[in-house]
This record gives sequence, C-alpha cells and structure tokens, in this order.
Amino acid sequence: MTNLTLGQELPLYKLIAKNYATDSANKIHSDKVASQYGFSGGLVPGVGLYAYLAHPVVEALGSAWLERGAMTAKFLKPVYDGESVCVRGKVASLDPVSLTLELINTTGTLCAVGTAHLPESPPLLKADDYPFHPLPPFEQRPPAALASVAAGKLFGSLEIKLSLAEMEATFLEGLCETLPIYRGPGAVCHPAIFPAEANNLLHYNVELGPWIHTASEVQHYSLPRDGETLSLRGWVADSYEKRGHEFVVLDLGMFANHLRPVAHIRHTAIIRLRGTN
Repeated sequence: MTNLTLGQELPLYKLIAKNYATDSANKIHSDKVASQYGFSGGLVPGVGLYAYLAHPVVEALGSAWLERGAMTAKFLKPVYDGESVCVRGKVASLDPVSLTLELINTTGTLCAVGTAHLPESPPLLKADDYPFHPLPPFEQRPPAALASVAAGKLFGSLEIKLSLAEMEATFLEGLCETLPIYRGPGAVCHPAIFPAEANNLLHYNVELGPWIHTASEVQHYSLPRDGETLSLRGWVADSYEKRGHEFVVLDLGMFANHLRPVAHIRHTAIIRLRGTN
C-alpha cells in the first residue's frame, strides 16, 4: 500500500514558516509580548508546526493515515515568522508503519519532533466516556493557574460546524499547506484542526494570558465531513509546575454529530509562563 522500506528517508519538506496568529488573543504570537519573555519575536503557533510535521506523513501514507493514523508532536524550540525550516522523515518500522519526524531550522536547531503511526485499528473511543458539558460564561472563566485546572476537572465542550470551504480559504493558507488532498471537490479536513480546536477549548474554559502549546498526541478515528457538527469534550488529565512554568494536559474526544468518533487528543500547554505577574 505504501511502498515504503525500513530506514527509508522521506522527501525533505522545505518551507518558510508563517506566524499567522499575530492578531490572536494569545499575545505570545506578538513580537512585543514575546520579547518580554526572552523570545526573538512572536512564536509561530504550535498548530502550524504540527501541520508542518504532518505534511510529509500525508504525502507518504495518504488518506489511510488521515482516517485512522496517529501522530505525537513535541515543540522544543521557537520558530519565527519568515524562518526557513524543513521536515525530515524516516521509516522506523513497517508492521505497523511508523515514521519519525524532525523539524529543523537553517541553523540546524531541532525545533520539533514527532512520530506518526498507521495502526490496523485504533483503540476503542466511546462517546459515552466523554460527556458533553456546557462552557462557563466567558466573563466568568477562572484565571490561568494550577488551582483552576486540577486533574479530573471536566471542561466545557465545544461545538464546531465544519466548513471545508472556509478551511480552504483561511486555515490552509496560514499553515502554508499545499497538498491538493485538502482542496477542491473531494477535499478532506486537515488534521491540524484537532490541536487547533483543543487550543480553542482551552481558551473558552480558562482566562489565559500569553501561553504556549507544547505538545499534542492525536489518534484519528474517521474523517470529519463537510457540514457536520463536531463536538470536542473532555477534562484535565494532569497539571503541574516545571521550571517555573505551569502546565496543563487535556484528555479530549472529538465526535461527529455527538456520536461517531473522529479523534482522541492529548493536548499539553504552558498556561502560565515563568515570570508572569
């Protein structure tokens, strides 16, 4: 199916990184605020880095990976707008298929790593295990702090009406995505929607200052279809302090029309940066 061989290197994916979130509510993507935390400029979103890592995976494994594949991505170093970056991929195993991924900038800095898998069948994901829960009133969201995100806390759920036309018009451009599988008749949903909506769910549940998406683990179950209502539901799996930063880990399930499993997402972010007042 894939014509891959063990140890094979995938074609190098080169691009110019784009910070598409300069006007977002998360000011870590603005040059002014990011510089206050020691960065050279506004950070390219982790969702963008996730999309860069996924590009050669989809080239190699196609729609089968989008339907039932999985990826783990960790963001190690900042990537800035206009930087030249590349993704290196290598076949780590064939039964099941597994790929290792590295995102590197022109100085040779390893900025992100990932692994992608294509299991024969993913583990069970049941809608009943992820109950729908209303969002808190936006003006009553608790502040970003460990006390607000204790392990086991049920988060308010999101509902998303999927429009592939809107995704093609805006989302794909921000991700620098060029693969034709996401465009035109027969287009499919880009997998970066999963960490993107996990970020949105965090935003609507917690009053955040500048914050950083640091990792995502996603298992696909089915392709989201144009016009479907997607619900994203779940809770806090863990929260902790590390090197002065406060982290949260979310355990989320996405379901189409509240029932059909679409994706399981484990999403990690620094919700309070070291030095934040």
